[in-house]
Amino acid sequence: MNRIAQGLLMVLLGAAALSCTLASDLYLNYVQPAFRPFLVGAGAVLLVLGVIAIVADMRAADGGGREHDGHGDDGHGHDHARGPGVAWLLLLPVVAVFAVAPPALGAYSAATGAAAAPPAEADAAALGDLGTEAAAGEPVEMELQEFVMRAWTDEERAMAGREIELTGFAVPNPEGEGWYLARLQMACCAADAIVNRVLITDEPEPDKDSWWTVRGTWVEPEGDLQAVRDHRIEVETMSEVADPPDPYE
Repeated sequence: MNRIAQGLLMVLLGAAALSCTLASDLYLNYVQPAFRPFLVGAGAVLLVLGVIAIVADMRAADGGGREHDGHGDDGHGHDHARGPGVAWLLLLPVVAVFAVAPPALGAYSAATGAAAAPPAEADAAALGDLGTEAAAGEPVEMELQEFVMRAWTDEERAMAGREIELTGFAVPNPEGEGWYLARLQMACCAADAIVNRVLITDEPEPDKDSWWTVRGTWVEPEGDLQAVRDHRIEVETMSEVADPPDPYE
């Protein structure tokens, strides 16, 4: 890999980063929205450095900046302007973005990955007031993460009898009972994602990875809330929706 190839590689990597962040929301499949400025900055720097490297090498070649005697720069057939061949592996991220565009994690990851667990210290107050929407005949819309945490921590059981609206993707239950409405939650990037899910047993299982908005009521368990493995919802209505731009919570 010569210097011009190295410059082109940096240009391609920078263009890939910028295309994922400025031209589309593809980066949301892999990292949190807060990382967008850093990706844009990194892409811009790579692009500029790549252009500078290409221009500098072309000017050096045009101006006869190096003398070639047929044996390389050191007279022994070695060209120190070349980088290691393994550097071509840096093209793989570019190919992945432009040719393959890996999708966001979905049903397979939700079925095999780590599920959210009850918090060590229950703190329902940190979730705030549930609101009064249900009193006006409107469902309480919430993220799956909030639903699961309330189901585990709210000893006052404020969700009991309230109509709840949740949105997520369908995941088969490997144990065979019903199916899950799930959403992946990540702290930093897709590699650390955990699963928030609610078990549905009173509706036919839809296609896996299809997205649904479900309205229903929490199936209130008996006994210790944190001893429940999978919280359930009794479905009143459900409708298929398009994949959201940001699939994670």
